[in-house]
Amino acid sequence: MRRISVFISLFSLTFFFANSFLYAGGLESTTTAARTKTQEFVNAAVKPGTYVFAEKLVKLVGDGIDWYFDRLVIASEKAQIGKISNDVVTGMGKGLSDLKVDYYTNRGLDTVEDLAHKFWLQDFTQQVLQSSDVKIKPYFKGGFEYQSNVFSEPEAPKTRDEALWVWTPGVSINYPFGENNRYRIGAVYEARITEFTKYHQHDDIGQSLGAVGNFKLTDNFFFNVTEEFVKDVARAGTRSAKRVEYTDQIVTPSITYNWRNWSFEGEYKNAIRDFDSAIYRAFSYANNAFTSRFLRDLAPNFRGLVEYTFSHYDYAADATRVGHYYEIKTGVKGQLSKRTSILARIGYQDRDYRNHDTKYDIPAADFRLTHQLTQRTNLDFYGHITGQESQFTNNRAFEEKLVQGSANYLFNEKLRGRAGAWLARRDFDNVSTIGAVQILRRDLLGSIFVGLDYAFRPWLITNLDYRYERSNSNNSNFDYTNNVMSVGMTMPL
Repeated sequence: MRRISVFISLFSLTFFFANSFLYAGGLESTTTAARTKTQEFVNAAVKPGTYVFAEKLVKLVGDGIDWYFDRLVIASEKAQIGKISNDVVTGMGKGLSDLKVDYYTNRGLDTVEDLAHKFWLQDFTQQVLQSSDVKIKPYFKGGFEYQSNVFSEPEAPKTRDEALWVWTPGVSINYPFGENNRYRIGAVYEARITEFTKYHQHDDIGQSLGAVGNFKLTDNFFFNVTEEFVKDVARAGTRSAKRVEYTDQIVTPSITYNWRNWSFEGEYKNAIRDFDSAIYRAFSYANNAFTSRFLRDLAPNFRGLVEYTFSHYDYAADATRVGHYYEIKTGVKGQLSKRTSILARIGYQDRDYRNHDTKYDIPAADFRLTHQLTQRTNLDFYGHITGQESQFTNNRAFEEKLVQGSANYLFNEKLRGRAGAWLARRDFDNVSTIGAVQILRRDLLGSIFVGLDYAFRPWLITNLDYRYERSNSNNSNFDYTNNVMSVGMTMPL
């Protein structure tokens, strides 16, 4: 498998660096001819501009994808799906109007808006925001959620349903500064308060913080840094088990340098996962990863790329889990057409552990395609093959293959529909002992969701969602089904 992956990577590298050189002819045997070919190779790589062959190929692929998606539009028009959906929405709106629901709703919202501006929002804006470039936006989210299997328990002997309340206050801050706002710092903080109506011992309060800094040091040199902090609990797999409290923190500084049609990106990631419980402390780790990436314009708004990542995991409480992996990928990113964008990478990942026989040498790939089907409809498709750290008994890692897709449709300026699904296969490498049974764990997980968003006002957005979750595993402890219904609101103040 490694030989195949290396061959694919080398082949892509050759195309990436020497696209315009493909028509140059055969190989000469003399030293002079070889030197000439090498010089032409270098000249083709550093020459400004894009490649005619790549431009034609990108246009061909982009037009082909757009054509196939347009068949869906034609089919939906013949089935009058758009007309039917518009008639349904219009009919519901007329029914609510006849009952004067919209009249009383608007009166109530007008009153709330007037009071908010009078006693808080208007004064806050005048005193804090208008005197500087700092933008502070508090928000509040609240919701009610019903789950048919709240602890993700196996099908037998019994699953437990539950109704939960989730409250999420938060605030975002954005501050551009410097000449022409060439620098920017920002942050988002929120707290998540989860209340169980029956199993109060599982109530929890989580919090998260995201921060970003963007610095344009010169016209061609950029420095960026991000931080993600999460402190929360993972829901227990049974009503009687204690919640699993954890802390995640990831800091990622990166640099970008642009030269002609080339870009170099260097990135360092420091990630820490810590568990409060002594039972799970063996799974606490520190991760350090280094990524270097070269990109080259192949066509307008379309680039080829090559990247290499080295990542090291250190487990302070379990030396047998200390390990590393390296990953090399090559691929493309950019716009195939005005309506279609793509990111596609392929390569391989080699993962090894210092004092354990777990060793992965697997293909690694990821793919994302976004497409604007119509002015009202957007599509998003994603998939990957990768290896990830495992926290299941003696398994150090697992291989995951995932595909997912989602779509959203704008019925009108206030109502939006959403739908999507994902499916993942997880293969664990080592046989595990569960009680008196030894098993090589395999999981097949999936979820389907549909939802509606309705904006009563810019500061009040409501949502109604349904989600189906299913896990099929040859280990019965991880075999479960869950149905989730939720209704909520978001208030950007």
